Amino acid sequence: MKEIKHLEGIRILDFTRLLPGPLGTHLLSEMGAEVIKIESPKRLDSTRLYQPKIGENSAIFHLMNYSKESLIIDYQTLEGQELVKEKIKSADVLIEQFRPGAMANFGFSFDEVKELNPKIVYISVTGYGQTGTLKDKAGHDLNYLALSGLLDLNRDANGKPVIPGFQVADIAGGSYMLLSACTSGLLAQQRKQRAQYIDLSILDAIIPMGAVPHALQQGGASYKATPILSGFLVNYNVYECKDKKWIALGALELKFWNNFCDMIQKPDWKASKESELICGIFDKKKLENLFREKTRDEWVATAKDTDICLSPILSQIEVSLQQHMIDRGVFNAISLDEKTIQTYANPFKTFCGEA
Repeated sequence: MKEIKHLEGIRILDFTRLLPGPLGTHLLSEMGAEVIKIESPKRLDSTRLYQPKIGENSAIFHLMNYSKESLIIDYQTLEGQELVKEKIKSADVLIEQFRPGAMANFGFSFDEVKELNPKIVYISVTGYGQTGTLKDKAGHDLNYLALSGLLDLNRDANGKPVIPGFQVADIAGGSYMLLSACTSGLLAQQRKQRAQYIDLSILDAIIPMGAVPHALQQGGASYKATPILSGFLVNYNVYECKDKKWIALGALELKFWNNFCDMIQKPDWKASKESELICGIFDKKKLENLFREKTRDEWVATAKDTDICLSPILSQIEVSLQQHMIDRGVFNAISLDEKTIQTYANPFKTFCGEA
């Protein structure tokens, strides 16, 4: 079987900056697309300035942009505009991440671009979309989490909203959704043979991440009162181990929980219905004490051949050293100024039979 990359032969003009767009277009390049990153000298991608740096640019800038052709063009000059117009004529996709109306001010609105290229797929990535009362407001990951209701669901024991240690909205609602927007736009373009415009709002895209609590609320229940997947159950929880490292027990279905009970030789802990495993009904301290009897890695070894959904909580360094990640080719190593860093490989492993 030969691995294939679905977007080979597709050319993408990338006007995006910061995290959502550049990470998304990096993944598109790993899917085979030729990505041309266009920056104005007046508004360079500010991630270039972040620390730590490798050479003149930051590690995060390299990670998201090393696989692209990089062009710095002052497209507010006549000469620069003509250069960009020539690139547009040969492109399949244009992706931009400015506030609504900015590309029109530069002379590259959808209507202007489709005159140059009648089959272009034009994608605008914004925080709030091209319409609505918030469309012109600035925003970052934290703002989108707040407005989506997701941050309200993520609180500490004192009720304070907890900021996640990673960018949920920017990546799940921006980078990943950009892949879907691009591929669906290309499919529509091929079927209809005309230009496509896609308005991608990060806020819109992350709201379905609250599907479970949203469904409960509409059914008259409260996810805050019964946070089923957020610590409400002893069988779906995190536990500290003997070495102060942590482990995640995801034995949500009873078959996994009962397998776990067999493994630890606690048949009296088995349950016949989920409600028996609610914290307070089942004494969570029993599990807390149990997991402190072994180190995290000892628990992983103990559970190796048992079907129970038990996983070590890994550090960032440990993730890249996992044999599974190596087997899957999750990371690519790139060399920059005598330093090697890891970036992300094609997110889709696609194969076809040889002809």
